[in-house]
Amino acid sequence: MKLEERAKELEGARLATLNIAEDLDEARIEAEKAKGELEETNIKLERSNRELQDFTYIASHDLREPMRKISAFGQLLQESLKGKLDEDEEENFAFMIDGATRMQQMIDALLAYSRVTTQAKPAKRVDLNKAIEDIKSVELAVLLEETGGTIHVPEPLPAVPADPSQVHQLLQNLIGNGLKFHREGIAPEITVRSRRVNGNMVQVEVEDNGIGIEEANYEKIFGMFQRLHSREDYGGTGIGLAVCKKIVERHGGSIGVNSAPGKGSTFWFTMPTITNDELRITNENNKLGGVKNYK
Repeated sequence: MKLEERAKELEGARLATLNIAEDLDEARIEAEKAKGELEETNIKLERSNRELQDFTYIASHDLREPMRKISAFGQLLQESLKGKLDEDEEENFAFMIDGATRMQQMIDALLAYSRVTTQAKPAKRVDLNKAIEDIKSVELAVLLEETGGTIHVPEPLPAVPADPSQVHQLLQNLIGNGLKFHREGIAPEITVRSRRVNGNMVQVEVEDNGIGIEEANYEKIFGMFQRLHSREDYGGTGIGLAVCKKIVERHGGSIGVNSAPGKGSTFWFTMPTITNDELRITNENNKLGGVKNYK
């Protein structure tokens, strides 16, 4: 009798094990099916993203020339009719030309945004000190002169493996914003620092003494066409920081800001840095040149 009971127990255990094995097998099949569906969805999503990026680039590129013609011929027509129009007609012409100019700026901004992906280049060793020096002497030279601003780099910055033109654009946008959004009657002062974070990452900080930003707007300002001020107060398209965010994320980093109204802002971004040996060589070479102050 005991043997029969024992045999029944063993048979029950065997059947239970078989049921568990069947359940596990079904779960495995379902998991593999879900994985396949997820992979297929990701492929479709990537394809859609590429198509959207291509559409944005092509549409912006094709719209660029007609808008230039509208703006250019509008200005020529306004000039040829000078003195022949009444005050209301002159004002209407000005509105038309201003609208065409703003539309052209928005198209250019959309192109810049799409080019982060469509015209991306392989990573190279980028010396951030050299990039800032180039920006200071070329792209931001006029703005520095107009505002009386200064760019200060207290310690040598490291090199990063990145798309050179995109890092150039990133720094230009962040430093340019610091110069543009300055307090009335106070010359802008920009300080650029860096520090190692999370092992192989470098965090670059661009600090200014400008008008500052409310904490509630920290996320908003990195969106497309987001503006916190009127065009009359501060020009621009509201896409510069969105471009910065896309560049940083493409390079595997993150971007953010710490600020307070009336007390300036510190924009920061992270990127992978070069190896320790390369970083040591870069810093040694930079120290030979001393600390940079740009004005």
